[in-house]
Amino acid sequence: MRKSVSIKGWVLSVGLMFASMAHAAGVQVDRKGYSLQAEQQGQGAVAVVFESGFGQGAAVWKDVVADLGAECRCIAYARAGLGGSGTDGKPKTIGQHLQDLAAVMDALAPDRKVILVGHSYGGLLATEFARAHPERVQGLVLVDPATMDQRHAFKQADGERVLADDKALLSVLPPNMAEDYKLLIAQLDSAATTTPRPLPDVPVALLTSTQVAAEPFVFEETAQGKALWKRQHAALFAGFSRGTHRYFATGHNIHREDPKAVSDAIRSVVAASRAGG
Repeated sequence: MRKSVSIKGWVLSVGLMFASMAHAAGVQVDRKGYSLQAEQQGQGAVAVVFESGFGQGAAVWKDVVADLGAECRCIAYARAGLGGSGTDGKPKTIGQHLQDLAAVMDALAPDRKVILVGHSYGGLLATEFARAHPERVQGLVLVDPATMDQRHAFKQADGERVLADDKALLSVLPPNMAEDYKLLIAQLDSAATTTPRPLPDVPVALLTSTQVAAEPFVFEETAQGKALWKRQHAALFAGFSRGTHRYFATGHNIHREDPKAVSDAIRSVVAASRAGG
């Protein structure tokens, strides 16, 4: 599948959606000091693992999973401290979240490659997991993903606004999520995140939102922020040789506004991975 760009048309998502996918089988994945609540549905030959945005649980994928039906084996879970997942009371680094993702995959899709689907912060986790464990990833579906170096770009454009946005977000987040957010932005502000690192050249579908908010809550919803967001995604997509990059005239939660676009993107990556061997 050749790279293509078509037009149909970020703020870290802080929606608190903790319900589980309807009619899905629940599984507890034990970790040291807590357990993760995972859901699996469908008996297809291909395993599809979903990583939700910041503060979101497995339920945000229910319409995507419903559209896929029996085509795939869909696995979604809530990260530590969200939904039915437990917590040890400590904020988690990106690396610790990747370890939890690996544990879910080891428990529910052992010894096989998966299609990894990630939204927002979950998209960042998906790309970082692919870098760390290319042998486990069959393809990537990135739904308006955050990127490792985005805060550097945003702060260079309007550092005062970015810091004001942090303050506003921290004022509305529950205490445990606020601690997670503070740790996350400290990591993204690190100079190490600007160092280019290759991604495995797997099939990818990248979905980018283009909607500028009438009353932007954060920088990413402004016209200037959205332009930088699209540049970040274009640079990310340039690291792959197979895949599609599509733009959608929606808000950040493309999977909720247009779930079929995401399920079709998953189908395209499954087909491309099979064609590529």
